[in-house]
Amino acid sequence: MPRRPIEILHLAFSHYPADTRVKREAQALLATGRRVAVIALRHAGERPVERCAGVIAVRMPGTKTRGGFLRYLFDYLVFIWRCRWLISHHRRLARLLVVHVHTLPDFLLWAALPARRRGGRIVLDMHEIFPEFARSKFGGPLGRVLEVAARAIERWARRRADLTITVNRPIDELLDTRTIGRRERRLIVHNTADPADFGNEAPPPSNWVSGDRPLQLVYHGTLTHLYGLDIAIRGVAEARGLGIPVVLSIIGDGPDRADLIALTDRLGMHEVVRFELPLPQAALPARLAQCDVGLVPTRLNAMTRYSLSNKLLEYVHLGLPVLAARLPSYNHYFNEDSIWYWTPHDAGDLARAIADFASSSSTERRTRANRARSALSELVWPRERERLLAAYKDLIRDA
Repeated sequence: MPRRPIEILHLAFSHYPADTRVKREAQALLATGRRVAVIALRHAGERPVERCAGVIAVRMPGTKTRGGFLRYLFDYLVFIWRCRWLISHHRRLARLLVVHVHTLPDFLLWAALPARRRGGRIVLDMHEIFPEFARSKFGGPLGRVLEVAARAIERWARRRADLTITVNRPIDELLDTRTIGRRERRLIVHNTADPADFGNEAPPPSNWVSGDRPLQLVYHGTLTHLYGLDIAIRGVAEARGLGIPVVLSIIGDGPDRADLIALTDRLGMHEVVRFELPLPQAALPARLAQCDVGLVPTRLNAMTRYSLSNKLLEYVHLGLPVLAARLPSYNHYFNEDSIWYWTPHDAGDLARAIADFASSSSTERRTRANRARSALSELVWPRERERLLAAYKDLIRDA
């Protein structure tokens, strides 16, 4: 730990600085003039403590596994106990002004309570909605029981937070229906890309005019069932069956990687679907700019109906056209004439959307991409950053 006291502390059951939301917010808060630290998980080979662009990263042993309920619970509880012990006992954390808790899980806020007893303030930053996550993740009777428990925990955490942050309007509107028995201060901070970190608009691919290569689709992110890559692969296969020259680049890693490669081989698509290793965020814009359209094939369930995909926002930020499953939260921000939508879970309708995009002119592609960017014009990161800093100014004054 650094010798000077930490005044703003982030808690995140994720990896830092790989978690881009945590990184954006932690680095933004350096503008308060306070000393900022993040407690997060440690990857193999990472240093336990190091400075990352001015932010102190304190990395704890632990894993972010994708298993059953008991495994999730064990991993969460071990991390939370370690965070609480540090906040309670480490002298460099004795003068915390704000503890910024990033969910999931909502009960990570329990680790911040010792700082509150010493006069600090608590921010609850809800990356996801806990009850809907529990229901969609585990399903069946267990999922229903966990949903009820998660809703009680969510209310408990919101009641103890001095500021609750959500990531989009649909979640904020949902929380309006879940009263907590007192006035609540809430703020929406969208996951829009930081131009200083993710670059600016990319030029249109050259084949928009020349048409000298197959249509290039791209997906980047975690390879897991929720994000619908199996549907994407089947949709591309059906589009090829319609005579559309199209290839799909999948950039990333995750628990479904081996299954997705096996599906690709079964469909005889190994030359059409290309798997690439994850790229550092700084290298992503240049790679994405080589493609024609970003693909967002997320499945629709109780949780994703309220989610706004980070990768969708990044494609829009770069000016890349988007093919997306028609989720209610996406429709909330982007009209039918700004994105090529298709029915969730339906590979055949994805093939239809690919055909529509393939037949579109370069003018229409640019027009739709510009409409999507305009929809986010009031939500660009520099504006979101100033709203976050304004809220922190009030919290620190109160503390």
